[in-house]
Amino acid sequence: MTMNIRKKRSPGPWPIFRRSENLSIIRSPFLPARRYKVTGIHTTLILRSLLGLFLLILQLICVPWVQVHAAESAGTSIRHYIQNGGYAVKTAQGRIEGYNSDSLFIPASTIKLVTCLAALKILGPDYQFATRFHIDPDDNLYIKGEGDPMLTSEDVAAIAKDLFDHGLRRVNALILDGSAFALETTVDGSENSERPYDAEITPLAVNFNALPIRVDADHTVDSGEDQTPVLPMMQEIGKSMAIGRYRLNVGAFPVTGDLPNEARYAGELFISLLRQQGIQIGNTLVLGTVPKNAPLIFIHKSDTIRGIIRNCLEFSNNFIANELFVACGRIRFGQPATWEKGQVALAEFTDHTLHLPPKTITMVEGSGLSRNNLISPRTMIAVLEAFAPFTDLLPVKHDYLMKSGTLKGVYCYSGYLGGHGYQTPFTIMLNQETNSRNQILHLLASQFIPPAPAEQNR
Repeated sequence: MTMNIRKKRSPGPWPIFRRSENLSIIRSPFLPARRYKVTGIHTTLILRSLLGLFLLILQLICVPWVQVHAAESAGTSIRHYIQNGGYAVKTAQGRIEGYNSDSLFIPASTIKLVTCLAALKILGPDYQFATRFHIDPDDNLYIKGEGDPMLTSEDVAAIAKDLFDHGLRRVNALILDGSAFALETTVDGSENSERPYDAEITPLAVNFNALPIRVDADHTVDSGEDQTPVLPMMQEIGKSMAIGRYRLNVGAFPVTGDLPNEARYAGELFISLLRQQGIQIGNTLVLGTVPKNAPLIFIHKSDTIRGIIRNCLEFSNNFIANELFVACGRIRFGQPATWEKGQVALAEFTDHTLHLPPKTITMVEGSGLSRNNLISPRTMIAVLEAFAPFTDLLPVKHDYLMKSGTLKGVYCYSGYLGGHGYQTPFTIMLNQETNSRNQILHLLASQFIPPAPAEQNR
């Protein structure tokens, strides 16, 4: 039997559904007097619409509840891997989620993020370190450094050529001026081992104060790299080394003359490469200060702070980080550079510029070697938020932009979980024997990286 809808005129705007043929009446209590007859097909459509509306309301109510409980479950799983440590994440909604996020932990090399951020603000991204060359009336060449952390053998060779091009042909004595630094002690946390990450910072340093040596099978000592010539210091140190290739902290070996090993290394390299360039120079190498009657003949400029920081973070270079640390103090409070000036400059920066609570961060040096460096996960998140404009300077590790930090019993990650249009700041700080940071990173990524837009619309 065919059923039709018969519409009746009515002054009101609302329809009503009434029984037609063998159908039951479906009437809304919100509707006025009857208006329509409706078929069975239309009744089914209405029921489906009401069911869809009900399911939508149910989803809006239940999904947040499920998400919260899923987050709690994930948090419980993460805490399973933490014996002494914590983590924090800044969600896309602006919440800080974590565990022990206000406790203080040793950050190891992740503290380099604070050092580099301070250098970008205090020194400026375009700042360049200068190494100055003076010559006195007796043909003595003075070199005055101010802590260029990137002075390499290639740079020294280029400087030698520039000096030759400026007319330098003869040098009586090479005099190194180290007055830009007055460090009170060695870097806190250094074990003064032969490993290059323990190298001390100096105002004039070459190759990160790390000496490249190769000892051949016949016990011949040679340079460990083509760009660095064989130096007398290499011969002395290499004769006691086993066969192999090394890069050694020069400060870890006994001093055999009047100069600290770091200054001797720089001086011997300059003498050798000046000779290669055709400049006549003797073997006299001493410390001194530039006199007033020694005019400036050349200035070598380093890479910019941005370029230096990129290298510092990519290779986790402790030497570069601490040169930046004391440079912040020197620029802020004047020469000479000291550890105390660096500490005060960084404390002032974290307090007045980043507005970090003072009791949530302590920095005694800038590389992360010291176990007296402390920071809370929540404070590290604030550092990461401030570092956000400079994320292009960070290395990629496990597919994320981040900095790692490792000491014995210290395992940390700090960086950004890559989302879709949002970089999620996160930090993991473990001060424990078990290194479970990769497992925690995986759990954080699975929980806090939002799905792609295509996935969200499925």
